[in-house]
Amino acid sequence: MHNMNNQNKRRRRHRRGFTLVEIIVIVTIMAILMTVVATTLTQRFGAAKSSLAKTGAARLNAAVQNYLIDQGLSAPSPDFEFETLTLRSDEGGGPNGPYVENIDHINDPWGNPYVLVIPGEVNLTWDIMSYGEGGQPGGEGPFADVTN
Repeated sequence: MHNMNNQNKRRRRHRRGFTLVEIIVIVTIMAILMTVVATTLTQRFGAAKSSLAKTGAARLNAAVQNYLIDQGLSAPSPDFEFETLTLRSDEGGGPNGPYVENIDHINDPWGNPYVLVIPGEVNLTWDIMSYGEGGQPGGEGPFADVTN
């Protein structure tokens, strides 16, 4: 009877920790889960920035329209620069300038400047575009163009 107690203790003593194989399996599963979560979050973050770019382009489009109304113009000139919207009237902006609250509003969420396309590809008169994360025309996902 005394001998059986010693065997039970030995068995318990040997089963207290994880084996190397069990640890490797657990670490591998955790790495796979973290990769899936990181990929999903990155995709959602990219989609959120694209949505912000569309909103920013719409806000910038409204500022351009207000500037044009104040100047008595129907469309911006091909050499129009968005920086003009950041100036007060005494600095060379429109009579009611500035038309944007912050200089960052002339840049997309990736820090690239919005682009004015005359005539527009989507709208008849002009488009305001963000070339996405890459800052180059075309692309897919976060690199896709956003137009307003």
